[in-house]
Amino acid sequence: MFSRVETRNNCIFVADNLENIVMFDIFKKDVKVGDKVKLYLTTGKEPEGNVIEIGDNFVLLQSNDQTQNRFFDKLIGGWDILRDNDTKSQSLIDVAKKLDIPITTIIQFLAKKGYSINYHPNTKISSECLELLKEKFINSKLLDDSTFDKNSNIKKGVYKLPETKLKKPIVVRDPNSDIENPEEQNILKKIEKSINQLIQNSEFESAISQIDIELKSSHLDNKYKSSLLLKKAQTYSSLNNPTKSEEAYQQLISFNVKTGSPANNLSHLYTELARLQALNPEKQNLALESVNKALKYNPNNNFANNLLNQLQGKSTITKIENIEDEENNLLVDAEDDSTAISKMIDIDIREHKFTNPEILKNAGKPTGFIAKQIFETAKETRDIDLSERYPIYLEAAKAFSELNIGSYDLQEYLESAAYYAMLKGNSLFINFRNSVQNKTINIIELTRLKDSACSYYIESLNLLSNIEPKLLLTILSNYLKLNIVLHKLINNGNADFKGQFADVFFDCVRSKNKELEKIAYQTVVSIGAASTQAWNKLSNISGGTGNLYGLITNEEKKSYIFELINETENTSIDLTLNPSIFLKKSFQQRKDKEKALENVIYKIFEIELEPHNINTLIEKWEATLRFVILFTSTDTETKNKIDELLSILKPYLHRNQTERINLLIQSQKIIEAQIKFINVNTTFYGRTFFFPLLNKWKKEIDNLLGEKIAQSYPSLKIIIDPPYFVNKDGEKIVNVIIKNGGETTAEGFELNIKAESTIYEDTEQNFSLLTEEEIPAGEQVSTNFVVPIELLKDSKAVEIEINAIAIYQKKKIKAKQFSFTIEEEPTKEDRLTYDDIVWNEGQIPEKHLFIGRQQIVNDLAQHYESVERHKSYILYGLTRTGKSSILKYLKENLQGDTFQMKGKEMTLLPFSWDLSQAASFKKASDFWEYALYQQVYETLDIFAQLYSFDFSDLQFPQKPRAKDFPILLNYLKAKNIYPFFLIDEFSFIKTLIDGDIVNAAFLHTLRQYSLDALASFIYAGTYDIKQLISDPKYGITGQLVNAIEEQINEINDEDAEALIEVMKDKLKFTPEAVSHIQTLSGNIPYFIQIICKYCGFYASENNRLYIGYPELEKVIKILTGKEESNSNSLVKNLPENIFQNNQFSPADPKEVNVLISSIVHFNRDKINNPRGVGFDELQRLWAEKRVEAFRPKLAESINLLKDKKILIQEEDEGMPVYKFAVDLFRRWWTVHHSDIDLEISTII
Repeated sequence: MFSRVETRNNCIFVADNLENIVMFDIFKKDVKVGDKVKLYLTTGKEPEGNVIEIGDNFVLLQSNDQTQNRFFDKLIGGWDILRDNDTKSQSLIDVAKKLDIPITTIIQFLAKKGYSINYHPNTKISSECLELLKEKFINSKLLDDSTFDKNSNIKKGVYKLPETKLKKPIVVRDPNSDIENPEEQNILKKIEKSINQLIQNSEFESAISQIDIELKSSHLDNKYKSSLLLKKAQTYSSLNNPTKSEEAYQQLISFNVKTGSPANNLSHLYTELARLQALNPEKQNLALESVNKALKYNPNNNFANNLLNQLQGKSTITKIENIEDEENNLLVDAEDDSTAISKMIDIDIREHKFTNPEILKNAGKPTGFIAKQIFETAKETRDIDLSERYPIYLEAAKAFSELNIGSYDLQEYLESAAYYAMLKGNSLFINFRNSVQNKTINIIELTRLKDSACSYYIESLNLLSNIEPKLLLTILSNYLKLNIVLHKLINNGNADFKGQFADVFFDCVRSKNKELEKIAYQTVVSIGAASTQAWNKLSNISGGTGNLYGLITNEEKKSYIFELINETENTSIDLTLNPSIFLKKSFQQRKDKEKALENVIYKIFEIELEPHNINTLIEKWEATLRFVILFTSTDTETKNKIDELLSILKPYLHRNQTERINLLIQSQKIIEAQIKFINVNTTFYGRTFFFPLLNKWKKEIDNLLGEKIAQSYPSLKIIIDPPYFVNKDGEKIVNVIIKNGGETTAEGFELNIKAESTIYEDTEQNFSLLTEEEIPAGEQVSTNFVVPIELLKDSKAVEIEINAIAIYQKKKIKAKQFSFTIEEEPTKEDRLTYDDIVWNEGQIPEKHLFIGRQQIVNDLAQHYESVERHKSYILYGLTRTGKSSILKYLKENLQGDTFQMKGKEMTLLPFSWDLSQAASFKKASDFWEYALYQQVYETLDIFAQLYSFDFSDLQFPQKPRAKDFPILLNYLKAKNIYPFFLIDEFSFIKTLIDGDIVNAAFLHTLRQYSLDALASFIYAGTYDIKQLISDPKYGITGQLVNAIEEQINEINDEDAEALIEVMKDKLKFTPEAVSHIQTLSGNIPYFIQIICKYCGFYASENNRLYIGYPELEKVIKILTGKEESNSNSLVKNLPENIFQNNQFSPADPKEVNVLISSIVHFNRDKINNPRGVGFDELQRLWAEKRVEAFRPKLAESINLLKDKKILIQEEDEGMPVYKFAVDLFRRWWTVHHSDIDLEISTII
């Protein structure tokens, strides 16, 4: 197994059960272009080279012979970052800065010299190449364009230096000419890509620095230079530096003016400059100058026109000249801002939650690069389902909306919003059409779909009229079809979705069906009121409403049409007006109604939903009745629900506290349901009026409910006093105290009691106590009940569960549950003493406590007596998980056993080495004296007596050396003795090797002894062994290639229960307590013994024979520090070292402890049954706290704790979640590391 080891100059990063994608994310964080690396591929190959490119899923290496190879993420299992032996090498961008020459010039110059250099700014330039560059450029830097004088006698596109400046004329490229060299173009594209990558990574300063270097190049064409200047301006805006951004925009505009850029482009750039200047109150005049220049280049620039009017404090009016004199059209003065985003769409954008991985990775903050990338993706996804496409535009709009002005293109923001609204409408339209054709939903649901789709269509008109007017025909055609089809379905007609806008519109107009005509003319008013610009453009577009003029000029038809519009809109506009004036007034009166409703809404919003304001609020709300004509059917549904909500709250002040809470809860349910309803069936007023109003009311009602909850009801607590049942008149009586800890009087109470045997199942008995006896606040009463005698068969205890219900104002309050294990009061003979308690976690357990490990001991014994004995076992795990105990009992099991080896009967003799003890020696001679003389030679005397061996002929030095080891082994082999070495604390091999007590060949020698059938070995140590095995420094990897790894951790449920009940004659645990101990301990014997030992102390101190769940919880609360211990008790708070180097380690990266705290944080209010915590939750928490590069850090930490079996992975709703294996540790950590902000601050 590989694991990650960090140093700065020589890094090894290898996978530890991480997925390839997570692994490659780590690679991209730790390795930069220009680094020299050695890759460890999963194929076994180990290529080396300089990193010249890192893609999304590959890395490109260039070896010393200049060959380049691409390696994909799935192949990369680990890597070293190699030291750069060339101490004088420098990065490409540093060289460019020092020599003051473009990167392109450096790359091209070195290419001619035979050096292939990557375009990335971090690419290393060797000292050899550096000398060539200095020789070429240090005293003769490339001259700026200003150095050259234009010579009319030279061919166009060529410059000649004045002869007074140089002895010899130099011909260079005209900076205004295009680059024709494909190789040069390719280099420039790559450099631009590298700049984009810096911007994407929010390395804005580096990007600007590289742009400045490139702008000095004489090899740039106009398009490329303009692109760099724009990037520079937008990058300064991303840095929130408007002054520098303004300077960059001015530089960009100056360049584009000089190079003859198209007028539309210059107009656009001046508009962006004006937007930036308008941010500063002191630069309003400059902004006016810029916007006027924008309009000079393009008078039809709507963005500039609207900005000009904003700066001048005017409304936006597009004047149609001589409109009253020329009655040959239906155009009206446009008074709306065609660049304004509808309030409905704006709320959608603000309410949207980011889903883009790059934004989430950036702590939820978009950048200009990411926003544009999302926008481009949306434009490219034309073939996918609309339900999948419009969210991409919404994501883009959301990203643009959170950027600084100047860091993005306003046009792209507006397009994102417009296409989101249109495509959302289209998606709803398709859903409507499919539902009609398939007859899958009813009229009510179709009406909701229609209203929502029409709202999105209408709200997209304004922007689309300025962006893509031809799309108006499509969406308004769908708008009409939705209304017409629904009308026909309601009236049992046939649904028809055919026809273009003009066909559908004029079919309605000429239908002689008054309702269809109303739909057509209501559509006219809706369009004109929403966007006069859209109406005007629709009148001029082929296939639009232009032919309506012919109908309206007919006096008879004109009056009829105007009357119909008046009737539909509930207006009384003069029928003799010319068409354009009539329509303008119709549009304006609709807008006036909307404005009046807006004023009513504002007044409603001003009123807090507070008990004494409810009547005022109802009065203001009734004013909305005047505007129901503006509401859709779906809006009316929500309005009716609000009517219901207000009618519920109206009697609030005349009701008691309980009724008031009920009223608030009913209101809360209506609000929550209606918020969900609006999100599913979104309309203009649903989103802009009802949604924010209901959200406001929800907060206010939540606050009222919080206040009510704080006003306590009676709160009953059950106490068994004394904590036993007592014998009275032949019955087993339980005395119960009912204490009222609340602030109000309980008018009575009910106890529902469930009693069960602690031995037999299906013995449940239920009975109740009901009384009207009052319990004032802070006081108590007592009662009792009789334990059914049959529950005590073969047992002296009974499980009791009591549900206590207080009665208040004639109503029952929610029950509170209490559980107890009640036993007969112990006699003196039954009393448990401290000395009786057998559990002890601090030493190797005695035989009767060595439970759950016998099978592995048997398996190991069988292995080492088989022909496979040359393969060593490595037992590893956390500290105190039983490895040393296994070695002890394995030694006893094998000692003196015999087996056949090559026809001879061999006697197996075990010898123990403890490397923690050996590591304390400072000299190799001391080590060998310990290992061979003390642990082998002196032990042979014992075995000689036990098995009648004669070792008298063994001449062994008292100060042996390494060379004596094989002599000893061969001697024993000659005596038909097979030695077996049990090496404990194997992790200390690192200390021995680091201290030069043994060298890396030591383990090779031991392995060779195994292969030569001279001895066998078993190693045991902490989890660190896994890291040591992968570290080439210690020579372990190859020497233990055939070793078998065995992780020692938990035991099974049956063995865990046996360990818990080892004292069942003197101390018994109920089944619930046993199950709870298993959960708390993770079935690890070390923790089982800790819990059981302290439960034994508690039982001894409280004269208990049984420990039930309640008593166990009492002990756990003290152990974890949740409750203080009694000074006279041995049950104390557990110290930190109980868990150190077991459940957590100071040697682990800081992120590991923060991960522990994070998982604990999500269960901070959970005493028992903690839920699993998902990766997404942890990711969001770390992102909110601004932890850098949190995804790979989280992945590493999770996998480390999973491998150690500190965390266990489960599934919740198909997603992986993580919990602690030892819940006792979680609860201890909750108390001692409760401040999540403080914990996370250690890695920020």
